[in-house]
Amino acid sequence: MRKNLFVMASLVLFAATASAQTYVGSFKVNDGPDWNLPTTPVYSALEAAALLFGGAPTDYAVSIDPSTTNPATITHTAHYDGWGETCSIQAETERVDQDPVGYQLPGGTGSARSAYVSDHGCDGVNYVWRIKAAVPPTPVPTLGVFGLMSLGALIGVLGFRRTRKSV
Repeated sequence: MRKNLFVMASLVLFAATASAQTYVGSFKVNDGPDWNLPTTPVYSALEAAALLFGGAPTDYAVSIDPSTTNPATITHTAHYDGWGETCSIQAETERVDQDPVGYQLPGGTGSARSAYVSDHGCDGVNYVWRIKAAVPPTPVPTLGVFGLMSLGALIGVLGFRRTRKSV
């Protein structure tokens, strides 16, 4: 019984300090704004997630894996489209926007790369997970050194009495 309680308490403690991820939705690269406008912004996958689902880019993780039930499948990569490039897979933080600012400007292969832009019909789907911060552990009162020594002495005395009675 005591062993079971110890195991359960340990699992609760570890579960409370773990980070949790929750699937919130997805977006296609090609669902973004049209590339041919001088003001079309460039987005990393994390920035696009924050734009579409609210919050800050640091609140999210992005994956190209279509599993929406298992956070262990999060790849931290995303589908991107680039100026003069075909669709590609890059890190979720990737963002290329050479001066002047905007996807179309200055123009030229490799001058812009975005996870959310309508350019080459890139239908790659980026799956978005919200990252929940780890819950700070709750302080648990401890016995301290003196308390542990006293507990050890008490266990020793009880053990000694038990072995003496059985003789």
